[in-house]
Order: sequence, then C-alpha cells, then structure tokens
Amino acid sequence: MKCIIFTLMMGTVLSQTYHHHDIEMFIDGTFKYVDTDHDGVMVKGELAAVFDYLDVDHDGKLSYAEYTKYDGASAESQLTHDVFNHFDTNKDGFLQRTEYVDTLFSQMDHNGDGQVTRHDYDHFFTNVVHHEMHQGHNGR
Repeated sequence: MKCIIFTLMMGTVLSQTYHHHDIEMFIDGTFKYVDTDHDGVMVKGELAAVFDYLDVDHDGKLSYAEYTKYDGASAESQLTHDVFNHFDTNKDGFLQRTEYVDTLFSQMDHNGDGQVTRHDYDHFFTNVVHHEMHQGHNGR
C-alpha cells in the first residue's frame, strides 16, 4: 500500500508543472513511503523493495507500464516519460534493477555513506524534475 501511495504521489509531482517550493513539498511527502522503517534515512534495501513491488512480472526490469501501473493519471504525462527516459541510462526502454536501484541510489547518496537522508532525496528529485522540465520531451 505504501508503494502505491509513493508511486501515486511521485506521478502527481511529475505530471504537472509546479514551482520549486511545491515540488519540494510533494517529493518530501513521498520520502516517508520509501523510508519504510521511518527512521529518517532511506537505505538501498528500501528502494529495492519498491522496485520489487513494481516489477510485477519479476523479470528484473520495469517496463513503462509497470513504472506507471499505479498511476494511470500521469502515465501519459510527457514529464513522466522524460523522467523514465532519464533513469533509463542504457536507452533500452526498460528500467533495469541496476538503473532504478543501484545507479539511482548511488546518485542520491552523494557522500557514499549508504544512506539517503530526506534532504538528499528531496534535492536529487527536485533537480531531476527541474532538469526534465527544462530539457523536456526526450521522446518515448
């Protein structure tokens, strides 16, 4: 249930154009859903659990449909497509576990301590959203 709410909230953020403050508020709100033990820090295992939950066919990669499965409203959002493409670093049309968990976590964990604080999380996703809003329409 927490993963569904997390996905819905992230889709809401990514499907609309918000001011910086609004983006931070929504992204900050999603942190509590990936920080499953509510200790104020996300570890890689928590992000991996979100991936496993979304990977409904258990093939080790997320299709765009799986990525947006619990967020039909934003599935057609250009920004959602662009963010998906941003995370799809090998450009194969899927988010591999390494792209979604390993690469994403290491990018958020800027100091390499194995923990992503709420501040790290907010800062990373705010920058991604702003980058995609300005870069825009990478196609999908």
